Amino acid sequence: MMRPLSREELNELTARCNRKALRHWMLRLGFHLGLVASSHVLIEHGLIVLGVLVLLPHCAAFSFFGWAGIGHELFHNSVFASRGLNRALFKLCSILTWNNPGYFYASHAYHHRHTLEEDDAEGIPHPPISRASLIWLLSIDLPGLYRRLRILIQNARGIVPQGAAARALFPEGSRARHELARYARIILVCQLGSMALFTALQAYWLLLAINLAPFCLTFFNRILAVSQHYGLRSLARGDYPQSCRTVLLHPAVAFFYANMNYHVEHHMYPGVPFYNLPALSELLRARTPFPNIESGYQAVLRTLTAQGLLITRQSTRVTAKR
Repeated sequence: MMRPLSREELNELTARCNRKALRHWMLRLGFHLGLVASSHVLIEHGLIVLGVLVLLPHCAAFSFFGWAGIGHELFHNSVFASRGLNRALFKLCSILTWNNPGYFYASHAYHHRHTLEEDDAEGIPHPPISRASLIWLLSIDLPGLYRRLRILIQNARGIVPQGAAARALFPEGSRARHELARYARIILVCQLGSMALFTALQAYWLLLAINLAPFCLTFFNRILAVSQHYGLRSLARGDYPQSCRTVLLHPAVAFFYANMNYHVEHHMYPGVPFYNLPALSELLRARTPFPNIESGYQAVLRTLTAQGLLITRQSTRVTAKR
C-alpha cells in the first residue's frame, strides 16, 4: 500500500509533545476529579440521588481510560516523550479498568501486524448486542464485570480461556503467559483490596466511582471500540482503508476517545501521537481514498445496526420468520 507522507511530514507528525500530553491529562483528570469531588460533597450533605447523578458523566467517561481510549495510546508509547512514563500510565489505566496489560502487550502488537487475519485475536467479530445486553450497557454491566473477573481469576492461575488465536499468543511455560498471570494477580489484589477497604470505611460511593465505573454506561465506549473494524475484512496485509473504519466525531467525544476514531490513520501510522491524528487525517484523506468513513456517532451507530450489531425488533422478527 502506498505511503503518501513525505519524510518531513512524518517526522513532524510523529514528534511527541509533553506539553500537549500534559494538557490533555490535566483536562481529563480535572473532569473526573471535579465530578467525583462534587458527588462526594452532595452525598455528605445527604443529597444521595443528586450525588449519584453528578457521578454519571464520570462513569460514562471512565471506560475511555482503557484500551478503547487513552490507555491504548499509552501502549503505543506515543503520548509523552518518556517511554517509562507511558508504560507506567498504561499499566495504571489497565488496572483501573480491570484490563490485563499482559494480554494487550501480546495481542495488540500482533493485531497491528495481522489486522483481521484469521489468527488475529482482536479481530474476532463482536457478537450481536441483544436488547437485554443493551440494558446492561446503558446501566451497570454486571455480566461484563463477572466475565472480566472470571477471566482474571483464570489468568492468575495461568489459564488462557479465550479461543485458539489468543492461546497461541501465550504458549505453555512462556514468558508471555507468566506475565499474563502476574498482572492478573496484581489487578485482583488492587481491585478486590480497594473494594474491601471502601466497604470497611463505609465509603460505598467510591465503589461506584472507582471499582464499578469501568462497567457503568459503557455503551458509548463499546460502540466506538467495535466500530474500528466491525463488518470489515482484510483484503491484503496493510490494506488499512479496507480493514479499518474512521469516524469523524465531535471534538468533545474525540477528546475522551483519544482520537482513536481516526482508526485508518492510526493503523497506517501507529507511531503518530493521538493529538496529531486530526492533522494526519486531513493529509491522508486529501491523498488516499477512505472507503469506510462515517460522519458522527449517530451515523456509525446506524451503520453498525444495519450490519447486524444491534438486535432490533425488526431484525428479531426477520430471524423469527426464518
